[in-house]
Amino acid sequence: MKKRYLRFLKLSVIIPALNEAKHLKALLPVLTQASVEVIVVDGSSTDQTPQVASTFPVQVIHSKPNRATQLNAGAAKAQGEALLFLHADSLLPDDWEGQILSALEDPRCGGGAFVTRIQGAGIGYRILDLWGVFKSRVGSLFFGDQGIFVRKEVFESLGGFQEWPALEDVDFSKRLKQAGRVTVLKGPLGTSARRWQMNGFIKTVFEHSALIVGFYLGRDPTPLRYEPVAERSRKIDVVLMAKAPIPGQVKTRLVPPLTNEQAAGLSVALLQDTAARLMSLNRVRQVLAVEPATEIPRMKALVGSMEVMAQQPGTLGERLSSVAADRLNKGAAAVLFVGSDHPTIPTSCLEQALQHLRLKGDRLVLGPAEDGGYYLIGFNHHHPELFEQMPWSESTLFEKTVACAKRLDLNLLTLPKWYDVDSPKDLENLYHELERLPDRAPATAAWLHAQHSAIIGAHHESL
Repeated sequence: MKKRYLRFLKLSVIIPALNEAKHLKALLPVLTQASVEVIVVDGSSTDQTPQVASTFPVQVIHSKPNRATQLNAGAAKAQGEALLFLHADSLLPDDWEGQILSALEDPRCGGGAFVTRIQGAGIGYRILDLWGVFKSRVGSLFFGDQGIFVRKEVFESLGGFQEWPALEDVDFSKRLKQAGRVTVLKGPLGTSARRWQMNGFIKTVFEHSALIVGFYLGRDPTPLRYEPVAERSRKIDVVLMAKAPIPGQVKTRLVPPLTNEQAAGLSVALLQDTAARLMSLNRVRQVLAVEPATEIPRMKALVGSMEVMAQQPGTLGERLSSVAADRLNKGAAAVLFVGSDHPTIPTSCLEQALQHLRLKGDRLVLGPAEDGGYYLIGFNHHHPELFEQMPWSESTLFEKTVACAKRLDLNLLTLPKWYDVDSPKDLENLYHELERLPDRAPATAAWLHAQHSAIIGAHHESL
């Protein structure tokens, strides 16, 4: 009787995913070896999540990036009599399918979840494991990373998950218990420690506890947004936009008083110091975007370990937009563009920009330049309108970009003004700054010292 029941009960596994390509590569081979239906619900990933999932015999559907919405969307497509909601970073026990089906042999059992083991070393994680066993067995309180399973008819009678930005799993487990008997499976189901590791152990425990206490005190969960751990793990790409130092093609507004060869030499020094400043930043990925593409080998030699990519042909706006789309599609949490001629840009400005981009919401940061343009622009969502029909190289660029940001209703941060090194007056300002503080940009300071007579010429040109 047991074997017959197990044979005819079909199980559907539903995986909500947002930028989980890496973990799906490990999980899906295990699931597809079992006789189950697997549904991956992609929440608008910017990495290769849908493509990776599509290489396996699973169903891939798309949804807006909200975990509860994704879970409900997967359940609506599922053909199984029982549903298992599984996180992409789960590590399944060998007999996971048998544990679920054996529990569901009891017609009184409406669903349940696994005991979990956090995949992290240390006494703190073991205490959390024990707490997880207690809350599951005594309170029938389940989190989504425990692999919640439920009969589909029970799921539908409960109306599925509340489409809240957080706590949908706790709310569902509470209603599931009220609907009938729940079972806590021995597991253990491995769950990643990455949220604790990236957000801080104490801080994460406090966040979880505050959410649960608030829920039981009746706090409205709809304003919350519990950011997916895959989002927290993504880095901001800081992109240095640079032209190759080809005489006659760079820093042409400094010729005269400089020669084409001197202007090209200056651009090398500016690039190296600006790159060194960006390389000092933490929790980011530094990228050099080069024009033209044929000069990539030469440029790699100038910037050391920085990733180097080609800029696509086109106007400056088209090139910025193309690089932004490329980096965000490759999984960057945000993109911060900096020009290659800002060797003394304050690190505090860069850190302030990064801090702004790490916050929730649709964000834009601009660093206004003294000439009316901007020396820095960053955002966490691609808006091509920021680069279309803009007055490049004109004094109204910053003003027009701010107006566009207001139309798009972006959360804008404006940094302190700084200067480009485009004109003889800019070169004079840089010369005097580095006379006093050469360590701010050592390569540029050395070049300016060696070219003293040319700089004096630039100074007189600017008078």
